[in-house]
Amino acid sequence: MALLEVGDIEVRFGGVVALAGLDMAVQSHQICALIGPNGAGKTTLFNVVSRLYEPTRGRVHFDGADLLAVRPHGIASRGIARTFQNLALVQGLSVLDNVKVGAHCRTRGGFWSASLVVPSLRSERAVSARAMEVLERLSLAHLAHRPCAGLPYGTLKRIEIARALMSQPRLLMLDEPASGLTHGEVDELGGLIRRLRDDLDLTVLLVEHHMGMVMKISDQVVVMEFGQKIAEGTPDAVRNDPQVIAAYLGASA
Repeated sequence: MALLEVGDIEVRFGGVVALAGLDMAVQSHQICALIGPNGAGKTTLFNVVSRLYEPTRGRVHFDGADLLAVRPHGIASRGIARTFQNLALVQGLSVLDNVKVGAHCRTRGGFWSASLVVPSLRSERAVSARAMEVLERLSLAHLAHRPCAGLPYGTLKRIEIARALMSQPRLLMLDEPASGLTHGEVDELGGLIRRLRDDLDLTVLLVEHHMGMVMKISDQVVVMEFGQKIAEGTPDAVRNDPQVIAAYLGASA
C-alpha cells in the first residue's frame, strides 16, 4: 500500500479550477517529484495534503488513514512535515531557536505548561539536544547560536529543512527547495535530500523547477498541467514522453 494516496482531488477557487480530478500515489521510501509549469497546481496539492486547503471533492489517505479528517494542526503529529516556497524563518531568532520551533508537535507543552514561571528543564534540554543533532546532520551546528538574519540564502533553506525534520516526519514535503540556489548549492541539496531519505527512512514529495536535480534524485516524477496529471513514471520515462516535452520540458535540439 502506498504511504500517500490522492484520489480524484478537485480544488476550485470560485470559477478557477486549480486541481481537476488528480490521482497519484507515493510509495514509502520514494523520492517523488511534482513538476509542471507555473500554475499547474503543484503547490495547491501540497496545501491540500498539509490541510491548508480544503478540496472541493476527492480523498487523501496517509498510511491508510483519511487525512481529510485531520485538522491542520494535527498533520505534523501524524508524521507529515513541509517547507514553503518563501522562507518562514524568524530572522531575529537564533538558528537553534528557529529549528526548535519544529518540535512543537512532539512536546507535551500546552497553554498551562507554557504559562508556568519555571519551564520543564528536562523537556527543554531534550528539544535542544535533538535540534543540535539535526543541525549537525545538516552541517549547520556551527551556526546554532547565530541569528538567521544575514545568513546566506542557501543556508536559510537548509535551516528550514532542519526545522521540518524536528517533528520526526515519515513524509517530508519540500516546496521548491532549490529556488534561488547556485548550481553548486543545488548539487549539494540533491545529495542531502537523498542522504536524508536513506538515513532517516523518509519518503519525500518534492515540488521543483530545477530539472537537473529532479531527474538525478527522483524515483518517480509526476507531471502536471492545468491542475491535471499528464504523465507519471521514472525520470527516464518522463524525460522522453512526447506530451511532457511539448508541455513543459521543451523540444530537444
